[in-house]
Amino acid sequence: MGVVAELDEGVFAHCKRVQALALLLGETIGLTSLELNQLGLGAFLHDIGKRYIPADVLNKEAPLTPEEWELVQTHPKLGFELAETLGLGDSVKRIILEHHLWADGRGGYPRETGYTTPSFLSQITTVADVVDAMTSHRPYRQALDLATCLDYLTENAETKFNASVVAVFQSLVSQGLFGSEWPSSLQADNPSIPLGLAVGRR
Repeated sequence: MGVVAELDEGVFAHCKRVQALALLLGETIGLTSLELNQLGLGAFLHDIGKRYIPADVLNKEAPLTPEEWELVQTHPKLGFELAETLGLGDSVKRIILEHHLWADGRGGYPRETGYTTPSFLSQITTVADVVDAMTSHRPYRQALDLATCLDYLTENAETKFNASVVAVFQSLVSQGLFGSEWPSSLQADNPSIPLGLAVGRR
């Protein structure tokens, strides 16, 4: 899909990892093949709106200014609008629009989506997105360890995050599926991760 090729390299890699983890969560939860296909595409495209955000803002090491943060917060809506022009299905578009919304619908952004709470597929993507964001190196901070990430997810289950999805991720961690190689071990070309879709850089 050509629009993905225009993403910042770091954002593109993040999208692949989020897709892989979201699909692993979805398969463990027991989603149907159709739902997994929708989840895989939506998770992979969740940040396509960032193609409209300047690279110097996305890769800024210093704290963002209020104006820059407001700009970054436009990416879900911009991605949703792009997805509409591409004729993508509603389930995929909702993931793109809702992946920064809280599971209880009381926080996050954008607030005006037309729905009370994000879809379940969006809520799975949100957990995958936060896990990868926290445990990956960012321009403004070093990667956080998996234990810190788990604590954050647990503390915010039922509000920011879907508690059942958090529980599934905790179960996968307890099974030792994420070791010292995390997150580099979770790549879209890893045959042990069920991808469901073959979507890559053009």
